[in-house]
Formats: sequence, structure tokens, C-alpha cells
Amino acid sequence: MTSAEQSKTKFQGIFIAAPTPMRSDYSLDLEKFRDCIAHLAAAGMQPNEGVYVALGAGGEHMHLSVKERKRTAEAAVEHAAGRIPVFIGVAHTATHTSVELARHAEQIGADGLQVEPPYYFAGTADDIFEYYRAISDAVSLGIAAYNTPWTSGFDMDRKFIERLAGLDNVIGLKWYNGNPFEFVTVLQEFHSRFNIVSNFAGPLTASAFILGARGYVSQGANFAPRTHVAVLRALRRGDYETATKLYMSVEAVYYAGLAQLRKEGYNGEGNFIKACMRVAGVSCGPARPPHREPPAWFAERMLEVLSAAGELSTANVG
Repeated sequence: MTSAEQSKTKFQGIFIAAPTPMRSDYSLDLEKFRDCIAHLAAAGMQPNEGVYVALGAGGEHMHLSVKERKRTAEAAVEHAAGRIPVFIGVAHTATHTSVELARHAEQIGADGLQVEPPYYFAGTADDIFEYYRAISDAVSLGIAAYNTPWTSGFDMDRKFIERLAGLDNVIGLKWYNGNPFEFVTVLQEFHSRFNIVSNFAGPLTASAFILGARGYVSQGANFAPRTHVAVLRALRRGDYETATKLYMSVEAVYYAGLAQLRKEGYNGEGNFIKACMRVAGVSCGPARPPHREPPAWFAERMLEVLSAAGELSTANVG
């Protein structure tokens, strides 16, 4: 089984928020993971350049039963087949269920876990720490702790990160903080203890690398993998200007589109990713309600962007 130290070596590069493929009737269509991962490989993504995170928010974990989540985790690991590390999201409202999902992920050969705090009720620092400790004690896999104040009502700060540093199996941070000083301070003080990937979406990704980040989070890497491989390689060689220009060429348009969609009354994440995946020629089906299909203008806009970026030539229609 994968150890925490082995997980840490894999938790770097582009942290890809993977969608969960579904059929038109919203049943799981897990063979499609094969096409999704092949699309990344065709773009030249290598094992040390990406982490495929199944069952995060983009993977609609909140819309799946525990049984479906286990089947999805199994399919992602099976179809990745070592070509890209797979981290499994195990967030849940109940600690014992997250522990059950974490143990299952370890049993099927996942490379690590993504763990955000429980959602619905806002927990105290002690509540959240005990949640992480229970999962850490249950497995030997490495855990990437994910700060999600928008769903959990709990915002990690440096004091809480210091407590997490005492849990040997917590090997990484998927790091966001709305306070830029706190964001930077944690990067500076903890980048040697944890592998940190930046979840501060936008043009400051290069700044996070300068401060010690080992990767960044991307929804767009699912449908624009060639661009993101080039972004990561530029970041790693210190060509921050090129990296930022490439990042903005796709991501800026995508996130501007999401902002407009929300003004028009659309919300979600997996539904937006899946709409762009269809544009790229890798259909993952619809998102489960209540998340709705975005209007046609969004796909049309992304078609123009992906075509200009040279992404459509790597598509695997399926």
C-alpha cells in the first residue's frame, strides 16, 4: 500500500478537479474515465505533472451515494493505471463515513486522499482537527487537507495548520485563504513541511510558486491539458511571464464565463466542467440536478478559446 511519504512525492503539479462521467439518465458511466485520462495522456501529461482528484466538488461527490462513491473511486484508479496519480476525495458530513471512504481508497490502491472539513454545520477548530485526526489514524495514505470555508464555514489559519503539521499522514495542503497575508504566510512557513498546491485561482499562480507552492488546482486542465502542461513546465523553469500568459489564455475566459453564469442564475462546478469537456470532444454526460446545463453561449465561447489554444487537436471523441 502507498505510504504517506510516497503520497507526498506524488502530490504536486496540476491538481485536476475530475468530473464523474454519467449517462443521460444520470446513472454512472464509469468506463468514460478511460477517455478522460487518455485525453490527458495525449496532451503529454506525465505522472509527476498532474494529480487526478476523483470525487471532489467537480466530481459531484455530494450528489452520490456512498456505494456510488466507492464505485467511482475504483474506476478512476483502474483507468488511470499508474499513468497519473489518483487522489480520492472523502469529504462527508459524518466522520465515520469519511473514515470508511478513506479506508476503501487505501484498499483499492489510490495514491492519496483529498480531505476538506465536513460541510453543512460549521465546526470549531477542535471539531475539524479531530475529524482530520480520525482519518489520519485510520489509514497510511497521505492526506491533502483542503481549506473550503465556502462550504464548511471554517477557515483554516496558520494556527490550525500548525496543528495539522502534528499529524504525520497529512502531507499536503490544497491551499486557499481569502486573506492574502494569511495565504502568503502559510506558504512561506509550511512549504517545507507540506507539499502545497495553490487553490487561489487566477493570475497569481506564478506568485504562489515563487513562495514555495509545488502545484496549482485547475478545472480547466480536464479540457485544456496541453495548455496546462505548458503552464506547469514554464512555472518549474522559472519562466513566470510565459506561464501567466498561457494560464490566462484559457482560465481567464473560463472563470469570466463562470462569473457571468452565476449572475444569470447558474451554479455548480461539475456541470461547467462537463460542458467544456464536450467542447473538447470528451463527453462526460450531464451533471446531476439541481445543477443545470449552462446555456449555449458558454460552450460557444469556450469552443473559440480551446480552438485558439490548439486544444481541439488532442480530443478523443467518446
